[in-house]
Amino acid sequence: MKRGVWASEKQRKAMFTFTKKADYALLALSYLGAEGRDRLIGPREIAARHEIPAELLAKIMQTLARHRLISSVAGPTGGYRLGREASAITVADVLEAVDGPFAIAQCWDANGADGCAQSAHCHLREPLARIQDEMTRLLRTMTLEEICRPTPFIGRSEPAGGLRLRVLDSAGVAAANAN
Repeated sequence: MKRGVWASEKQRKAMFTFTKKADYALLALSYLGAEGRDRLIGPREIAARHEIPAELLAKIMQTLARHRLISSVAGPTGGYRLGREASAITVADVLEAVDGPFAIAQCWDANGADGCAQSAHCHLREPLARIQDEMTRLLRTMTLEEICRPTPFIGRSEPAGGLRLRVLDSAGVAAANAN
């Protein structure tokens, strides 16, 4: 399977990203949405298809089941299916299930601004709150159904932020890292 590689390590680290658990959860749910309409799917099938560590995926699937995003059927012919229609599962539902509440800055954690040494003189909290609100709104409106439906970029030639993702095969990875 081809994987995307950032043009430079600096670009990759500067990017706001989902955790691996969230990424794996979204991959698993999209697979269930696409392939599991008429049958139960085992975690090994999903792990093999997406090259995900099976033990980690099993824990993620248990978490998704606890949050009722998927349902499980035990037994030798058992497996998983979506817990509700893909159109009723939002990206926010998935991210909150596996990672907890959203927080783009530390001042949004359980301790709030009191837990931040810069809170007395920080002017970023309000602008960051607007960013947080927009991100949350988008994640609450984007559904698993949308993720399962392949769509091209419309109205722009590259991903948001101007960063370009280069897809390389294993031989190209070494060449990209040498640049």
